[in-house]
Amino acid sequence: MQNSKLNALTLSERAKLEIKDYINTMDLQENHKLPREELLAKIIGVSRITIRQALNDLAAEGIVFRRQGKGTFVNVDSLNIKVHFNPCMEFSQMIRNSGYQPSVKLGDIRKIPRDESICRLLHMGDKEELVVSEKIFLADGRFCVFCRDYFSALQVGNAASFKKFSQYEDSVFQYIYDVSGKKCEWDKVEIDTTLSSDIEGLRGYLDEIEIGNLPLLYLKGVNYDSDDRPILYANEYINTSIIKYNIIRTKNISY
Repeated sequence: MQNSKLNALTLSERAKLEIKDYINTMDLQENHKLPREELLAKIIGVSRITIRQALNDLAAEGIVFRRQGKGTFVNVDSLNIKVHFNPCMEFSQMIRNSGYQPSVKLGDIRKIPRDESICRLLHMGDKEELVVSEKIFLADGRFCVFCRDYFSALQVGNAASFKKFSQYEDSVFQYIYDVSGKKCEWDKVEIDTTLSSDIEGLRGYLDEIEIGNLPLLYLKGVNYDSDDRPILYANEYINTSIIKYNIIRTKNISY
């Protein structure tokens, strides 16, 4: 699976991983300036254009700073962040990075009557069936994340494929990619808060003690593929006492 994921990456995405590996070899107490673009391109074995795109992406993520006329520098503070808000990683990795052992409890995966507001968000055709997938992520056995994802049944193929998907514990995005070739590239998310006791359906998977009355971060948004087409509408309820998001923001202040 790892090789197929690596092969699916673009050149600039691979270059990003290589640059991160290079950063891990640096003595950042002595020097946190990266080599010039042309030298970095030679070290990694890609074009300077690819390196520039990778560095721009890393700068957007706050991992490096680019200073005109001075060069590119590693943002040492960013290396201490365990969970980034952007780019978003899979929840199992977030839990692991936060110092816990992740596990997954599969919820219900079923075709449901069409919710036209969701179908419009996903640009679904009139005859397409709507699927909901529910999954609970635990951290050292404690409730951490509840995911409720909506997408067209066409995303997971025929009846046999749908049955296989109903027992799939890995990433929904990976399964959709394996079946349809559609790769999730970005999402547009609305941020809210809620209480665990207010989540409809959660009591069907966890008992009252496990659910409690926790304040949760509530993220809901549409995920898009590389052609900017919607492929999935996600509702994510996150226990921030376990997963603590961090983000490095560039400032746009008028002085």
